Formats: sequence, structure tokens, C-alpha cells
Amino acid sequence: MIYLLKKYWLSTLVLLIIFVLCFMKTTSLPAPPVLNFDKVVHTIMFLGLSGVIFFDNTRYLRSPISKVRIFWSTFIFPIALGGLIEILQADLTTYRTGDWFDFLFDIVGALIGWGIASRINHYVAKKTQMKDFYNR
Repeated sequence: MIYLLKKYWLSTLVLLIIFVLCFMKTTSLPAPPVLNFDKVVHTIMFLGLSGVIFFDNTRYLRSPISKVRIFWSTFIFPIALGGLIEILQADLTTYRTGDWFDFLFDIVGALIGWGIASRINHYVAKKTQMKDFYNR
């Protein structure tokens, strides 16, 4: 457990921030200037979570990781987390509601993050192959 916290400390921090934002009371906050602003926030939160998990997995782009690991860690895990958060908001709080459109935008954020992570990982893999080729 300690190893995971050391390796994924930044991901853990982002997870905690997302939980705080998703479970805090928002009645005292001013109304956002944009309609459906919370959907944009959900997309950004889960895009950021996907990115941070990807960078923690690659140890800050020192080596590429498998496509399967990228898929599960930067796409499936954030989607599962988003669904869990919406269920917990609906079932455990009286001041928040579970919103399936929020979940949809969690998926959109994770999808964008997965796509970006896959492209960056492909670039890192090519760069690593070239470095290995020249170091022979």
C-alpha cells in the first residue's frame, strides 16, 4: 500500500480533490456565468485525472507503458470512479444528486485523456526505440 501511495502520490492528490469537489456543499457558491458549467468542470476533472494517472504510470515519461494498461488506468478506472461518485452522491448525501449527464461528461473527459495519453505514449515508445537503436 505504501508503495502505491509513493508511486501514485499525484494521482491520489487529484482523486482527493475530485472527491472534495464532488461532495462539498455548493449552496454558498456564486452561480457560474456559463450554462451547464458543471459539465465542463466534470470533463476537465476527469481529463486531468486520466492525465495524472498516465504520467504516474510512466514515471513522468521515462518509459512507455502497454496499451492495455493505458486503457484500464486512464479510461476504465476514471469511468468507474465517475459512476461511483454519482451513485454515492445520490444515495449518501441529501445536498447533492447523482446526475447521469455528469457521468456522461466524466466519460468524455476520460475518453479525451485516454486519447491524449495513447498518443503521448506512442511518441515516447518511438523515442525510446530510437534511443535504444542508437545506443547499441
